[in-house]
Amino acid sequence: MGISTEEVLRGQYAAYAAMDIAAIDAAMQEDAVMHISGHHPLSGEYRGKAAAWGYLGKVAEVSGGKGGFVVHSITTDDDGHGVALLTGTVGDYVRQVIHVWHIDDGRIMEFWDAYLDAAAEDTFWTEALRG
Repeated sequence: MGISTEEVLRGQYAAYAAMDIAAIDAAMQEDAVMHISGHHPLSGEYRGKAAAWGYLGKVAEVSGGKGGFVVHSITTDDDGHGVALLTGTVGDYVRQVIHVWHIDDGRIMEFWDAYLDAAAEDTFWTEALRG
């Protein structure tokens, strides 16, 4: 039996907290897709590892390495789907976040994010990227 979906997700949040780029990269399928919600400069769909890393690079640039997620709960099923309830931070910006994942063969296939205050999320990223 391979790694469970919950283990993949918990591993990703631990790797993100440790800034373990190799672990994050190893867990992504080459054709992974990220869906970033909202109406701000980073929202949209990122197809493939290169696009995902472009998005993550912009997030790292804005955060200056100060941010991450506190995992409150992770729920998974037997088909590789998982939902994580989180508190996310980017610098001093704190918000409640929901991540939805699709894992296949122990690797990330698809990712969606949702924020409980979408307007605040849009405002934050729009202003942060205005520089």
